[in-house]
Amino acid sequence: MTEQVVDVFPSSSGQERMWFLARFEPELAVYNIGMLMPMSARQPVDPRRLEAAVAHVVRRHEVLRTVFEFRDGQVVQIVSGAVPPVRLTETDLTHLPADLREAELARLAKSDSVTPFVLDRAPLWRLRQVRMADDDLRLICVFDHTVFDGVSSHIFVNELEECYDAIGEGREPKLAELPIQFADFAVWQRDRLTGKFVKEELAHWRERLAGIPSDLALPADRPRPRSRSYRGEMQLGAFSPEVSAGIQRLAKDLNSTLFTVMLTAFATVLSRWSGQYDVVVGTPIAGRLLPETEPVIGMFVNAVALRADLTGDPTFAEAAGRVRTTVAEALDHQELPFERLVEALQPTRDLSVPPIYQVMFNLAGDTNEGQIANGTAKVDLQLDLNMRGGRLHTRLEYSTDLFDPSTIERFGACLETLVEAAVADPGTPISRLPLLTPAERDRVVALGVGEDPGRAVHLLGGPAGVTDPAGARDVGGAGRGDTRDVGGAEGIVARDVGGAAGAGTTPAPASSPTSLTSLIEAQVARTPDAPAVVTGDATLTYAELDERATRLAHWLRGIGVGRGSPVAVCAERSAELVVGLLAVLKAGGAYVPLDPEYPPSRLAFMLADSGARVMLTQRHLRDLLPEGAVKPVLLDAPDTWGSQPPGTALPVAGPDDAAYVIYTSGSTGRPKGVVNTHGGIVNRLAWMQDRFGLTPAEAVLQKTPTSFDVSVWEFFWPLVTGASLVPVRPGGHRDPNHQRDLIKAHSVSTAHFVPSMLALFLEETGIESCRSLKRVICSGEELPPHLAARFFERLPGVELHNLYGPTEAAVDVTAWRVEPEGAGTRHTLPIGPPMPGNRLHVLDDLLQPAPVGVPGHLHIGGVQVARGYADRPGLTAERFVPDPYGPPGSRLYATGDLARVRADGSLEFLGRMDDQVKVHGWRVELGEIEAVIAEHPRVRRAVVALRDDAPGGRGLVGYVDWSGDASALTAELRRTLARKLPAALIPQAFVGIDDIPLGPSGKLDRGALPAPTGSGRADLGTPYTEPRTPLETELCALWGELLGRERIGVEDDFFQLGGHSLLAVLLVTRYRDTYGVEMPLRRCFEITTVTEHALAVLELQLGNDDEELAALLAALEDPADE
Repeated sequence: MTEQVVDVFPSSSGQERMWFLARFEPELAVYNIGMLMPMSARQPVDPRRLEAAVAHVVRRHEVLRTVFEFRDGQVVQIVSGAVPPVRLTETDLTHLPADLREAELARLAKSDSVTPFVLDRAPLWRLRQVRMADDDLRLICVFDHTVFDGVSSHIFVNELEECYDAIGEGREPKLAELPIQFADFAVWQRDRLTGKFVKEELAHWRERLAGIPSDLALPADRPRPRSRSYRGEMQLGAFSPEVSAGIQRLAKDLNSTLFTVMLTAFATVLSRWSGQYDVVVGTPIAGRLLPETEPVIGMFVNAVALRADLTGDPTFAEAAGRVRTTVAEALDHQELPFERLVEALQPTRDLSVPPIYQVMFNLAGDTNEGQIANGTAKVDLQLDLNMRGGRLHTRLEYSTDLFDPSTIERFGACLETLVEAAVADPGTPISRLPLLTPAERDRVVALGVGEDPGRAVHLLGGPAGVTDPAGARDVGGAGRGDTRDVGGAEGIVARDVGGAAGAGTTPAPASSPTSLTSLIEAQVARTPDAPAVVTGDATLTYAELDERATRLAHWLRGIGVGRGSPVAVCAERSAELVVGLLAVLKAGGAYVPLDPEYPPSRLAFMLADSGARVMLTQRHLRDLLPEGAVKPVLLDAPDTWGSQPPGTALPVAGPDDAAYVIYTSGSTGRPKGVVNTHGGIVNRLAWMQDRFGLTPAEAVLQKTPTSFDVSVWEFFWPLVTGASLVPVRPGGHRDPNHQRDLIKAHSVSTAHFVPSMLALFLEETGIESCRSLKRVICSGEELPPHLAARFFERLPGVELHNLYGPTEAAVDVTAWRVEPEGAGTRHTLPIGPPMPGNRLHVLDDLLQPAPVGVPGHLHIGGVQVARGYADRPGLTAERFVPDPYGPPGSRLYATGDLARVRADGSLEFLGRMDDQVKVHGWRVELGEIEAVIAEHPRVRRAVVALRDDAPGGRGLVGYVDWSGDASALTAELRRTLARKLPAALIPQAFVGIDDIPLGPSGKLDRGALPAPTGSGRADLGTPYTEPRTPLETELCALWGELLGRERIGVEDDFFQLGGHSLLAVLLVTRYRDTYGVEMPLRRCFEITTVTEHALAVLELQLGNDDEELAALLAALEDPADE
């Protein structure tokens, strides 16, 4: 053995990064490189000769005799001059049955590859001989990445085989002397990465990566964990020989390379899956630019970020040209170590997200087929390609924290389909390249089609032979006889309504009632004496309700209300309100609900916009009406309605006739009226009855204001089934205590809550005594899983249903029953499959179906789609588009919502694609609020955002570029908005702002708006908070010393101050030396302020002394007590 000699060299930049990662995740072996050598050409293998061959290779390459230490603030290589004795671990599997040996070999290989190395202990590699048979010995090789890379594996295999042969033949190996050792390269690299060169490289990459997205929003099956586990799996595949050859021809035709063509395809699928056109993909670079490095084992590999610009919908050929330019630029600037780039760009530190890029791409000329899969994933998704045997083979390595195998299978299928199409016609715009085969496309479309509504509607309607008491149907105001059966055994059959409301899929039998009035009248005939409306001071039976509504309907007909006439209804919740709504429908009109709590200016606009000439109201609300604008009819003065003309028939509404017009927020500052039909709401009620089976013995709580479409089913579902309607008092929809009391007093079985109000109700005392409650319906906002879990804690045994639907589609079109088991552990709660009679499709920008699991724009077709917007033909044509998947003449409503189809056909709501948000159940167009704020003469520009950090919790924040005194203007804005907008649309806070943040495309970047609280130091965006304890004072001084800052506050963020990974290592070292505590390096990335570090140091010092720790924490929270 040669004399022991130790040399110390600086580490390379890549080795330094690997060393840090090993300290950061010491229990993981993510970057181990493992391979399985069959040694098939040299069987039977002599184990001793193999050990000698390994020793020869180790002697040639110093890096295989290297360990690492942290000295004087730097990571250094410690190179041993001695070659340690090589003794390979030997495992004999010949005792196992032949059919079990391969599986055991795979297990051993994975076990060896997932065992981490300790970087200050040699050797940083391990080899195992596995005897499979007398003439079959395999070699498992595992190396730490600090001393090895992909190219090194080929060098090692070639040299090991040559040395093995040479020893057996009694000669010296035919290996040229190495020109350098890896340590020489590390020294050279350190010198090169200084001065002008590194500044120019950093300048290039800063410019090239300016404004990149924080992450690639691939649709995951689970939310990101707080920190990555690095668990992963892989899937293997291959293109057909024909497609593989076509890819190579395409690369040649485009004067490009296989790498560029396939990277373009990969980036295009990533873009289509994520909805992002700015895609950053990492790729490994060999890093062996110097000829002297080619025969040397070591970690030369670097990674570069390739930014694919797919904006403007280029053709595939054009996109490949852009990518080719990007790749060429990256190769010209490949020497900057990736870790230096991360330090320079300082992306937001997030333990769950790989920095700069989250996906990787690699094309290897002859990938080692013996590479060991160690069950890890370095990034979210990596595509490795290898051309062999005339086929392009694929390997998708993915994070199992995020993705299910089925999702990755679909991704691979999308890639294959898109590549085939690109090869066939590279002149196709990338948005038009298919992701689905025709068969897959048809299957996805079929998932969005609801059941035949005929199966869901038989429970509504009266017994066969009940004659419609109205007896006639009015057409265009002139009545004609149209006596028909309103409820036979088949009951309602809702159908898609042709003409203005859309073509149908399921025709209704001629005897089926398709209007609300027919259904209610049939119920009146069945149960005339049953309670229909129950209020605190009165009860109306079905007969009394019908009599009053019929009398008022005749009065309305007498003053000009006809088929489709808009009639405004502005009344507080009461029996009178129910009478008014039903009377409008009986008269053939469409009611236009106006909330008495709206500002008078908004009511005036809605009245004028709707064209209503008659308004039903109450005495105490008359002052809300614009003078002379409409004819008021007082609901609380029935003696003024006159008497019913004898023998005069009321019209019978058809399914296409308008039933109600509800106004929603408008982006221009003006609300817009949505016209819904009888056929749509009848289908909705038919589904509800089929699903829940409401009985005459039950009661439904009516608490939603009439300005929200949920109120429609609250009013009419009980009235078409014989149940009781229980309205809450005016203002009672905001009072959980009152709601609880009503539920108990009137044995309410069904109640609706928007999730934000449900949260308040669940905190009300005594709700467990609401024993009559059978079901709670949630809609209007996304239902958080944690709220569902809380629901089942407080109301065990009560059903919880999550519904979805816009006003433009008769209240709701999907439903999902939430089960108690695991409700709180889900990422999101599904909104369910389509209700019968509806078609829901998740489509891309070209109205092509998105693959299962991939986000797209949610479109609704079928019977419940509204006619459109009242007197807004342009907007109606924009949002209600021809349905390419439905019957001729049918339409789709473009909701503006993002969603994705799950494998079981249910839908998952993902948010909005525009500036519309939901606030406490309100559908809010942020542009409407911004337009009103901008009307103020001292406001130059305004932006409104929905934020979780708004004062008082999640809510609206207004950002205003204004002049003058901020506090005075804030008060003025609040007064102005209160006059023009509902209270829910007034921002909770206003923030003065000089510059409106814009993204790379020039569009408003709402995500870059500042937090609504705090101000101060411009470089940090947080106010200075001085130390409160001696320990905090010491830590502030220590941080200042390490970071080169003079004034550190206890709430400042370590990484925003300029901290990075190596400084974090120094920090924990100083903690150990100063305080005698061993803070895990990982902890520095989980807690980042002085306050948090002070608490952590105290906890480590005190260990399990909970009482002493509690006392110190109390003193820390209240320093005045010290």
